[in-house]
Parts: sequence; structure tokens; C-alpha cells
Amino acid sequence: MHETPSKSNHVITALGLGLAAYIAVLAAGDIYLILVHVFEARRRVARERLDLDQLSRESDQLPLICIQLPIHNEASMVARAIDAACGLDWPKDRLEIQVLDDASTDETPRLAAERIAAWSAQGSRIFLHRRDDRSDYKAGLLREGLQLTAANYVAVFDVDYWPEPGVIRDLMGILLADSRTAFVQARLDYRNRQHNWLTRAQAVELDTLIAYEHAARNWAGIPMTFSGTCAVWRRAAIEDAGGWSGRSLTEDLDLSLRALARGWRSRFLATVAVGGELPESFAVLSAQRLRWGTGTAQQFRHWPRTLHHHIAWHQSLIFFLLSQFHATVRVLLVVLAGCVAWSEVSHTPGTGPLLAAFCGVLVLIVGAKSIGALLALKIVGGKLTKRSAVDIGLMWCLQLSLIPVACKSAWLSLLPGQQEFRRTPKKG
Repeated sequence: MHETPSKSNHVITALGLGLAAYIAVLAAGDIYLILVHVFEARRRVARERLDLDQLSRESDQLPLICIQLPIHNEASMVARAIDAACGLDWPKDRLEIQVLDDASTDETPRLAAERIAAWSAQGSRIFLHRRDDRSDYKAGLLREGLQLTAANYVAVFDVDYWPEPGVIRDLMGILLADSRTAFVQARLDYRNRQHNWLTRAQAVELDTLIAYEHAARNWAGIPMTFSGTCAVWRRAAIEDAGGWSGRSLTEDLDLSLRALARGWRSRFLATVAVGGELPESFAVLSAQRLRWGTGTAQQFRHWPRTLHHHIAWHQSLIFFLLSQFHATVRVLLVVLAGCVAWSEVSHTPGTGPLLAAFCGVLVLIVGAKSIGALLALKIVGGKLTKRSAVDIGLMWCLQLSLIPVACKSAWLSLLPGQQEFRRTPKKG
């Protein structure tokens, strides 16, 4: 009578040990990135600063650029975003600005029209394009905007990211230097990182993702994806990859992978930052992360088979490990914790090794990511202080609180059809 439960308990223990081993393998990607930072960061940052001087200041050599500002109910932000775009250091006759309104229902269109009129009177080439439906959401909006410009270079800035005037020259200088570079990505920074404990935790988390992981990926030749904002794209790369698609909630990741699968490259600039806004409440953050998590998991349905044809085998392996880690690790840890709890309650032989494996995996992940956070701190110009150490601890508290969101996003990604794109409310 007790043989079947005993067998099932052993199966659960074996499953838990297998999951622990798999998570440990995924974490190897972070170990690789740490080594890249340790041995390459100083040289690569110095090289980047030299590369940024490549673009000539002669205005007759500068191409036409289109700046796209996608907006939807952004009344508190749109005027400042337009001002920042129009203030970019580029000849006015070669700078075209599209304010792309995705069926806003508040006073955003009116406020945008007022600022557009003011800048147009000063000679700026700027116009408002509105659409009544939100088909394919941001991807559909950017696709429509691309059809309205003749520019061969397109910069995308979300409304809460306000670039300094010289940013566009830095990004374009790198893009023009290599005809096979699809896009050049600036580092994302955050104006309200010190607002409360939640923004402090997010800032550390996202610095770790961008200043640590994206930088190391780029230095090591591992595919790095578009962050959705603060980058300049080569139009030829967008079109060669098939254009913007709304098949997932992460249109930025989708286009990046398709372009990389066509043999295009990307470049990340660790020393060029653009300030944005972080969610200041947990409800807003949860909605944002649900969209990010769902879109990332959805993307595995459309993984380009030719992506790995253009990089070395070890680069392909690290890219796979990092991608799987971001998409699955929280859910896998929940399942692993469930296996440990089941084994403890049922007093299954082998519970000790399983518990040790679970603790070992946690130590590995927390240790590797905390080291990554410290390396990111150096890239963004910070210093290790008591406050920054506390912020790293807050980051881990945030990770725990977001586990239910990760599980929900994994479930939503399995559902057929297109999920709703819910914008992140911004304060301005």
C-alpha cells in the first residue's frame, strides 16, 4: 500500500536534484560574465571613449536621422520629451522628429500639439502622427512611423527618457563606423533612483542587468538585445530583419534577435547614459514586470534558428544560458523549493542532499549577481558604501517579492493569442 507513495517521493527528490543541477549550469553564464568584467572592463571602457571621437563635426557629412517618440496617455511627460528630442545636437535640416500617438485618451495629443507648434516655429522638423487603434501596440506604432520617413537611421526614445544634446552624436558616431552594426544602445540611467526603497532596489537590479550583463555580453561578442529605448537603429537592419512585429509583448527583444540572426551586430555604450524614470509603487512595477516576463517567455516560441550561425559555439552557449536564466530561473526555484518541502514533509531519504543542493544554488545565484551588482556600480561611477550595500540587499528583497509575478508571466506566455500591452504609468 505504501510502495507507490514511496516511489513518487523518490521521483520528486530526483527531480529536485536535477533542477538544482540545471540551475547551477545556467548560473555558469554569470560566472563567465564576471570574468569578462575582471579582465576586460578597464580596457574596453577606455577603447569606447576613444571610439566616441570618430564622428566628424562637419555638418555636411551628417545623415538624416528620424527620432521616434512613441506615446500613449503621457500628459505628464510629453512636453519635456519633445523638448529633449528637439534639443539634440544635430543639424535641424537633418533631424526629423516623429511624435507617435497610440490612441491616447487624455490631453496628451493637445499638449504634444502645443509643443510641436512651438518648436516648428523655431525651424524644427517635427510632426504628430496619431492612430485610432492600438494594433500590435508599440511595434505597430513604430512600424507606421518608419513608413512615414525617408531617414536611414532611426532613434527610439520612450517618453520618460530625456537624452542630453550630445547623446545622438555619440550613438551615431559608433553606428556610422561599422556598416554591419544594426543598432547602438546607450546605457539606461534613472533620475529618481533615490526616491524610495523600491526605486533604489530597481536601480541596482537594472544596473546589474545593463551596466554589468549587457556590457560584458557586448565585450565578449555575445548577442546583446535592444532595451526598447535610447538607441539608434540602422533602417536597413530593421527592414532586413522583417520590421517591427507585435507577436510578443517584447517587440524590442523580438526585433533584436531577428536582426542578429541575419548576421547584424549590436553595440552597447557603457559611458553614454540617458536618464529615465523608475516605477515608484509596487503595483505599477508589478504590471511592468508582468509584461516584460510574459514577452520574454513568449519569445522562445519564435527563437530564430539561424541566430547561432553567426557566433562562435561558446558565445552561443553563454547566450543560451543567460536567456534561459532570465526566462525561467524564478519559476524553477519555486518548483525546486516545492520539491524540498515535499521531501521534508514526507521524510523521504535523500532530503539532506536535496536541501543542500537548494541552498547551494541560492548561494551561487545570490553571490554571482551580487558581484555583478558591484561591478555595475563601478561602471556607473558609484562607490561601495553602506548605503550601496543596503541597496543590494533591497534588490534581493525585490526579487523575492516579484516571484509571484514571474510565475504568472510564465503561465500567460503559454496562452494562445496576443496579450494586452499595458503601458507603465509615469509621474513626470
